[in-house]
Amino acid sequence: MRSVTLIARWSYAAGFALAAMLAAAPFASRAAVAGYLYTINNDTQQNGVAVLEQNADGSLTEVAGSPFPSGGKGLGGGDIDQQGAILIHGDYVLAVNPGSDSIAVFHKGDGGKLIPVAGSPFPSGGPAPLSLTAYESLIYVANQAPPFANASSAPNITGFRIDDMGKLTPIANSTSAFPASHGPAQVHFGPSGETFAVTSGFQDAATSSVHGYKVLADGTLQEGAGSPAQVTGASGDVGFSWSPSGDRIYVSNFRGSAVAVFDIDKTTGGVKQLGGTNGTQGTAACWTALSSDGKTLYVANFVSNSISTFDVGADGKLTLLGTVQRRVDKSGADTKDMAISKDGKFLYVVGTGAREISTFAIGLDRTPVELPAGKSPLKLGAGQNILGLAAD
Repeated sequence: MRSVTLIARWSYAAGFALAAMLAAAPFASRAAVAGYLYTINNDTQQNGVAVLEQNADGSLTEVAGSPFPSGGKGLGGGDIDQQGAILIHGDYVLAVNPGSDSIAVFHKGDGGKLIPVAGSPFPSGGPAPLSLTAYESLIYVANQAPPFANASSAPNITGFRIDDMGKLTPIANSTSAFPASHGPAQVHFGPSGETFAVTSGFQDAATSSVHGYKVLADGTLQEGAGSPAQVTGASGDVGFSWSPSGDRIYVSNFRGSAVAVFDIDKTTGGVKQLGGTNGTQGTAACWTALSSDGKTLYVANFVSNSISTFDVGADGKLTLLGTVQRRVDKSGADTKDMAISKDGKFLYVVGTGAREISTFAIGLDRTPVELPAGKSPLKLGAGQNILGLAAD
C-alpha cells in the first residue's frame, strides 16, 4: 500500500500554495484564528456547509458567506443515526449530500471560505451517503440507505482515491454491500491506516454490529476474524472513536445507553469485545469524541440531551466521571454530533433539530461546563437540521 499511497501522499506545502492561488489568500492569514468548526445544514433544496469561527472564549461566529453550497441536497423524512458526515482532510473539507447521493469536496480558503474543487460534487457510489473517513489518498463513504429514503439499491461502503486537486476516483472492487434497512452508521480508518472499522444495523438488536477490516495495498478491504461482532449487553451501535494506538475502538449504543469497548487486531482487522458495557447515566448514547491523548471519552446522549465523560484507562477500561445536561432551545431529544476543538479546550455539541451548536469549556477535571447563555448555544439561520460536526 505504501508504494501506491506515497504517490498521492499529502504535500502540505503544495496544498497551502493551491489554496492561496484559488482563494487569493495565504495560509498564514488563517493561522491566527483559534480554529474553525464545520457542519452541514442538510437543506433538502440546497445543501450547504456552515463554517463557524472559534473565538478566544470558545464561543462561535458564523463566517461571511456561510453556508457554502455543496452542489447537492440534504435528506428529509426521518431520523438519521450516523457519525462523520463532514470530514477535514489536509487542505480539504469533504461533506455528504445524502439527498442526492454525492460527496462535495472543498478547498479551504481565507477567513473560513470554502471553494468547491473542479468536478465537485462526486457520485458517492450508493444511496444516502452519511459518513466519511480518510487516510492519505484513500477516502471511504458509508452509503446508509435508511428505510425512509426509499433507496433503489442496497446500502454499502465504497472507496475512492483523492488526488492532489481534490478529485475523487472510485476504487475498483471496493464496494461492500450491507443488508437492506441495516446500513452502515459510521466508517473510520484506524490511525495508521492499516485497519478500518464500521458500525451498522441501526437500532435493531438482531443486526446492529461492529465490523473490522484489514486495508489491502490496492485500497480494498478484507474483513477480519470475529467480524461482524454484536455487542454483548447493549445494541443500536452508532458512533465510535479509535484509541491513538489504533488497537481499540469505543462504541456508543442507543439501546442500553452504554459504551462497549472492542479490540481491533492491527494486523488482521479482527474484532473482539473487551469486557461488558459501560452505562452513561443518560438516555440513548449515540455520538462519541475522544481527547487527543486518548485519556478522556465524551459521549452524547440523544434523548436526555446530556454529555457523559469517561476516564479511559491504559487497558482500555472506562470509568464514568460524570454526566452533564446541555442547555436546549427546544423540547425533546435533540443532542447529536460532537467535536473537540484543536486546542483541546472546548467541546462542541449539536442540537440537530434546533439547528444549534453548544459550547462547553473542558475543565482541569476533564468534565465539560457549558458557556453562559448568550455565548452558548449558537443557532444557525439556514437549513433543515444540523448533520455532522468537525473541528479544525
